[in-house]
Amino acid sequence: MKRNPFKSRQRIHITGTLASRLTLGHPAVYLYHGELIRTSAVKAIFKATPDYVRFATSDIVYTISQDTLPGAGANQAAS
Repeated sequence: MKRNPFKSRQRIHITGTLASRLTLGHPAVYLYHGELIRTSAVKAIFKATPDYVRFATSDIVYTISQDTLPGAGANQAAS
């Protein structure tokens, strides 16, 4: 049986804004409480929607909910 390498990683769920495009092999940069945060290199991108993005680095699985009002992401996606 093949083991999921991302299952044992720490998980972080935040509300913020990506400051740059997610690219495999490069750090993610996001804005959180007015500060730019840089992660280690992105190893996997699981999901990217107008409302949130989920990706993994070597040690952490991140879920970043976009810094928008509830329902605003759905309105943008419908445009």
